[in-house]
Amino acid sequence: MPLELIVKSAKLFDSGQKLQFENLVLAGGQVLRDNFSQRIENAHYLAFLAIDGELAETNAVKNNRPHQRSIEEKSGVELSDDEYLGEVGWLHVVESRRRARLGDLLTSAILAVAGTQGLFATIQSENGAARRLHERHGFCQVGNSWPSTESAGMVVLYTRPGKR
Repeated sequence: MPLELIVKSAKLFDSGQKLQFENLVLAGGQVLRDNFSQRIENAHYLAFLAIDGELAETNAVKNNRPHQRSIEEKSGVELSDDEYLGEVGWLHVVESRRRARLGDLLTSAILAVAGTQGLFATIQSENGAARRLHERHGFCQVGNSWPSTESAGMVVLYTRPGKR
């Protein structure tokens, strides 16, 4: 089972790779489709994990300061640009590869490229697997939760402050 892990600036991926990334993430059904291609293009980093030559998992560090300001307002937590590089998200694992802890591999890779910069994540409150994954990697739940626009549940903010 050959694994190929690629993490780099979104601008360094070709259009075919970005389309694969987009299709896999959209298949998960929890991402707003509006302007998704542009949001991928603007991301700080994209992460791909291919198994046996097929894309199995994605992750990213998003770069969307207006969205970040919106999260601050909803959660009541300041996410200063000086401390927080961006939001970790678009984590998606194909159904047949779930429960193999592949999320840990890509999350570790994303943390490595972020270096000492802080990151945050917004997680559906009912998604216990995502919450546990982020907690294993040093993220802590902070602030207020707010109603999700993608499901009937609530959204919670997790942060992993930067290290100076």
